[in-house]
Amino acid sequence: MGFFKVLGAFIAAVFVLTVLATVLQSVFVLAALSGVGARIGAGEAAGMILADLAGLAPLYGAFIALALLVAFLASALVHRVTPLPRTLVFAAAGLVAMGVMLLAMEQVFFGVQLIAGARTSAGFAAQILAGLLAGFTFAALTPGPRNNKAGAA
Repeated sequence: MGFFKVLGAFIAAVFVLTVLATVLQSVFVLAALSGVGARIGAGEAAGMILADLAGLAPLYGAFIALALLVAFLASALVHRVTPLPRTLVFAAAGLVAMGVMLLAMEQVFFGVQLIAGARTSAGFAAQILAGLLAGFTFAALTPGPRNNKAGAA
């Protein structure tokens, strides 16, 4: 498989995860605000989501890219030594990458979760499930090596 195909799939996975995680973070913050009585119209909600995509997503995306890079490199090794399906390995890697990244960010920043939408169990779960989707995206865009009868991969 060519380097540029893998790179393109990686960029696509980072993009999917960054956009989805940022939007989910905004939705969970909006829900929390509504839960304490704030009245937020559709226009205001859309404006907040767009502001988060413009302001939060670039830095969040950098953290996501680093987490996915480590996770996908480890996944490539895991896939070589286990009989597990490739899609499962990469999807799990995306999920774990997001979980580890969010927990590490919280530890580094004195016990405060910087991603406000991930401060609840449901918000955290939504973020890591977005990571699962990113891993699935990467796996889908980079088919594994094909084995031929000679056993070469």
